[in-house]
Amino acid sequence: MVNLTFYYKEGCWLCDHAEELLKGLQQKFDIRINKVAIDSDDELYELYRFDIPVFEFKDGSVLNGRIKKKDLLAKFEENRE
Repeated sequence: MVNLTFYYKEGCWLCDHAEELLKGLQQKFDIRINKVAIDSDDELYELYRFDIPVFEFKDGSVLNGRIKKKDLLAKFEENRE
């Protein structure tokens, strides 16, 4: 299983693409996603507004922006429980 937090904003096409990428890999990797809208909190908005989408993993590492499948797969391998 892989746990990650997905920071996103409604209407962000990169976020939509990132979510589709996750959905496509969810069965193979048993991904648990904590989805957080950055516009629900001013601090999160300031922190991530230029970086979304952001995937934050259990080990503290992140992937953001135009996330590539190969980079995501590598992070899944590093963060499997």
